[in-house]
Amino acid sequence: MPVARILILLVECLLVGVSVLAAAPLASRVRLIPRALLHLPQIDFSFADTRVVALALMAGAALSLLALRLLAGWEIFGSPRRAAAELYALLVGIVTATLGLFLLTAISFSPELLLQSTLISFALFGLFYVGVAGWRSRRFATAFTQLMTASLRLLRSPLVWLVLVFALSPVAVAKRFTTDRDFANWVTTLRVAANVHAAYPFALTNALGETRFVTPIMMQFARHDPNTLYVLTRGGELWRADYPSGQHATQLLNLAPGVGYVEMENGALGFDLHPAFGVVGRPEAGYVYIYYTEYRADGQTNHLTRYNLSQPDPARRLASATPLIAQERNNDGYHNAGSVVFGPDGFLYVSVGEASAPECHQRLDCRLVGGILRLDVDQRGGEISHPPSRQPAHGRTANYFIPNDNPYAGQADLLGEYWAHGLRNPFRISFDRKTGELWAGDVGSTVWEEVNRIVPGGNYQYPWLEGKTPQSGFERPKSLQGSEQAPVLFYHHTAFLRSVIGGAVYRGERWPSLAGQYLFMDNYSGEVMSMPVDAPPLSEHWQTIARSTEVAQRGVTAMIEAPDGALLISVMGDNDHPTGMIAKLVPTDEAPLPVASVAPAVAVSAADARRLFGVNCARCHGATGRGDGPDAQRLGDFVPDFTSPAFRRWRTDEELLTAIREGGAAVGRGPMMPPWQGVLREAEILALKDYLRALPAAP
Repeated sequence: MPVARILILLVECLLVGVSVLAAAPLASRVRLIPRALLHLPQIDFSFADTRVVALALMAGAALSLLALRLLAGWEIFGSPRRAAAELYALLVGIVTATLGLFLLTAISFSPELLLQSTLISFALFGLFYVGVAGWRSRRFATAFTQLMTASLRLLRSPLVWLVLVFALSPVAVAKRFTTDRDFANWVTTLRVAANVHAAYPFALTNALGETRFVTPIMMQFARHDPNTLYVLTRGGELWRADYPSGQHATQLLNLAPGVGYVEMENGALGFDLHPAFGVVGRPEAGYVYIYYTEYRADGQTNHLTRYNLSQPDPARRLASATPLIAQERNNDGYHNAGSVVFGPDGFLYVSVGEASAPECHQRLDCRLVGGILRLDVDQRGGEISHPPSRQPAHGRTANYFIPNDNPYAGQADLLGEYWAHGLRNPFRISFDRKTGELWAGDVGSTVWEEVNRIVPGGNYQYPWLEGKTPQSGFERPKSLQGSEQAPVLFYHHTAFLRSVIGGAVYRGERWPSLAGQYLFMDNYSGEVMSMPVDAPPLSEHWQTIARSTEVAQRGVTAMIEAPDGALLISVMGDNDHPTGMIAKLVPTDEAPLPVASVAPAVAVSAADARRLFGVNCARCHGATGRGDGPDAQRLGDFVPDFTSPAFRRWRTDEELLTAIREGGAAVGRGPMMPPWQGVLREAEILALKDYLRALPAAP
């Protein structure tokens, strides 16, 4: 008998788990709760989240059913009334577990999933009871009728009415969460306390003393000078400073006029110094290669340009510009990528994003987009390299050769610059200085972020596959070029964990615990993460070792290993004031107490608000606010059209401010929109609200 009792309880719990697995895809597409009662967006649940919900509801059901058995006995098939009581106990367990998930976890809360899981659980339990009781009596229809009758008769009990009121509590909680800011803040605080742990082994502190910059986006050392650090800002300024003191910070070059307006993912993005930089007598001693996006009213162009820093003043350095690549792109400004890195073979590797050019997906005869390029900028010729045989569509190239051992070199119908392709936005790439392997962090869309090991001729499966999930609307090409390569690691895209920044394989001796680890970051969350270089493919396992206090578009943008073994990280900071820094990883117990960098309390202009919107919001909301950003199609009804008459009429300023400050879920919209309070200054939030109100109305 004890074994049978345990088996029955296990079956009931498994039925709850099966109900959640069945309800998750339905709840993301089918709505049973009327919008008039509760306006919440439909939510796509990852398998990991669904698994956690299923286990939680199974545990809640088990505890509730055990409590009932202690009060009413173990024989649930003894009478229809006893079985009906089991249904109400099951409801208590499911609701209790759901409230726990909402208050204490970071999993997206869905009353719709709760309702559909409960209904399916009831149906499966009813079938279970009818099957057993009907088999005993050989009267299945009678068993079903008796169960339904007993369930209705139990409504005479005040205790059952309390259960039903309790069952409505998740809807009431969700309603209050979307309408009561104080309650939403309390819930958020509770969630953070339960899920965010600050006890990381490392912290970030300024690596250059008190020296700071406006939006530093990348830093490099010359190979022959460990005492000078070069820093590129997103606005297009190239600086030099003593390392590690930060003294004698000097601006060497200013590309701001060429970069133009910085918004979306535009700006100066990456650079590297020639391997012979600083070597007396070498003609390349002053060469720096910078990758940036030129923003114009009539279009945008991604440039790779060489400058000669040996020239005596900034004006002549700027005039020394030697163009290598000028690739035109459309005006949305997304997915430019941005790394420029000399490899151990002396060739220059450039990471380029797909540039919102779907017509060029998986094509090597189109534009220079969506991959890693490998160039011989020294134009050695002979058995080493040769001039390009063709120009990219809507682009111009010059002043480099193509290495003869590039995977597609010598094929007249293909662009021989490609080293690898099938990537979405490989913003940062780096070489393992021990093995020579090339690593990349590929920024994903709305589901997965990837870390890839780049091999020559590798095809990294974008756009038909990201992470481990086939992408709707895309099919694997029938004629595939290159060898398919799966990511080494991927992680699920959330409200803040959403923009991977490739880092470096640590080979220094300063931090033995990090030796042999690939370190990478996430721009939005500010997390610094690590994984073993020998991790198995398709892994989701990493650990967070540090976190930046600056997040989102003000967060981390690049990582390098310094000659002295320090790990340096660029943190952009405020868009308009020198609050950004080149940070270094230090053990937490050695880090000074953080001092907040407070930007001056200056007014935020309309142009500033437009830039804030472009950088932080247009990815989903679209450059013109119509809800047609490059990621909008994957977010369904999460993305409103700010220019529509209905939005202008029914959405108040207070609702707009609440959504910006506290995130989409705070106003019953998309949980993928993060809260910006604490990231943007209050003046910036107010300016964004005014900017949205001033957008031209849709015709």
